Amino acid sequence: MTFQDIRFALESNGVEKEDREELLLFCKKNGKNFEKLDEILVEKGYEKIFTDEFFGWADLDERDDGSDFVEKMHHKHTWNE
Repeated sequence: MTFQDIRFALESNGVEKEDREELLLFCKKNGKNFEKLDEILVEKGYEKIFTDEFFGWADLDERDDGSDFVEKMHHKHTWNE
């Protein structure tokens, strides 16, 4: 996730400009720690934004939606003589 993606997520969820800039500065100094960003957001009175539900791909191994990977086998025709 890029800094532009983080900015977009914050803007989309109604985080004020000053708070967005503070969170982006935090990311640039300390790295992208999404759990810590959520903690800061909650302290400022916002809802959590950077959760597994947001990303959707964070827990692919724990997901049980009934779909499995399928290997396609091409049929090779053999002639019987």
